[in-house]
Amino acid sequence: MKKLFLPLLAIAFVFLGGGCSTKFDVAAPYKNITVVYGLLDQKDTAHYIRIQKAFLDQNKSAVTMAKEADSNFFSNISVRIDRYSFDQTFKDSIHLYRVDLNNEGYPKEAGAFFTSPNYAYKFTNPLDPNYIYRIRVTHLSTGEVDSAEAPIIDDKPVPFGFRPPLYVYVLDDSSGNRAGLDFANTGSYSFVEIQGNYQAVENFTFQGIGSPVTFVQAVVRFHWIDSNIVTHSRVPQYYDYDAGYYNLQGNGFDYKIKDLSLYSALAAGMATAPADVQRYMDRAEIFVFAGTHDFANYLAANQTQGTGLTGSEIEPIYTNIKGENTLGLFTSRATHSGFLTITNNTIDSLIASPIMSRAKIKGVSYH
Repeated sequence: MKKLFLPLLAIAFVFLGGGCSTKFDVAAPYKNITVVYGLLDQKDTAHYIRIQKAFLDQNKSAVTMAKEADSNFFSNISVRIDRYSFDQTFKDSIHLYRVDLNNEGYPKEAGAFFTSPNYAYKFTNPLDPNYIYRIRVTHLSTGEVDSAEAPIIDDKPVPFGFRPPLYVYVLDDSSGNRAGLDFANTGSYSFVEIQGNYQAVENFTFQGIGSPVTFVQAVVRFHWIDSNIVTHSRVPQYYDYDAGYYNLQGNGFDYKIKDLSLYSALAAGMATAPADVQRYMDRAEIFVFAGTHDFANYLAANQTQGTGLTGSEIEPIYTNIKGENTLGLFTSRATHSGFLTITNNTIDSLIASPIMSRAKIKGVSYH
């Protein structure tokens, strides 16, 4: 399952943040620096951990090394995940096997770096939020072990009528809050509210924290149809309004997005309608992404610098991986989303608004 938000891991030579800070001399003699990237999501049916080498050699160009697959991958490592209960009682182990991401549907982005092969380590076991997952990368030639721990954010589907662990009132509250997305009033004090909370599994604890979720990111996705009155083609389009990050207060969050901000963002996203094109609004989507304490530290240190699993560039600045010559990020995330119908009075307001005049909205694409 590919995700669009919560920026992924970038790989650099300087990492910042707490007790995980490490610096490397890029002019030092060549040595193997292990780079680990893993972002676990309970809704995924397959999980991938990317493990590579960093490029540190005083006698050889990093650009040249970046093009050589042998300079990027370890040929003799063992990768496994040990599961522990919250009181650190060992449960079991999961062996990871190497795959080529190009064959798994995750081709590497083009750039100065090699694109094939594109190895990662895979497992397909369902993730259980009642356990802590500890990855262990063992270098069989030296016996060195690199490791990191991650809690699992509970994100499993629940039957209709039951409360999901990541709860968003505008999507989940059946008592009346699902009337639709209404932002018809562009006055200074009118806003759309996105509230919710996360309920951790019973007895959860990890590194002294009582919940695996410490922050969320909310995104409103506007869908519409570009309808050409000459060719009669109908092309679906969308634009994402990023409401930003919210650090949970207790276990809850409360976004207040001004109506005028949504108008301005939608006007910029839709831009001027092409000639002979009329726009018809579809239902909107709301995404709420949840992240861990380690993920929050990573984002604080490096705001969307890298491209993670499919990335090519190497610029990391945060690590939670433990080992003598290692860096990276191993943690988890979750997503909750749903559709909301834009209210009729909001559609009427969009059609009449001077802010939206260039977009040429004529109505809705549904009945």
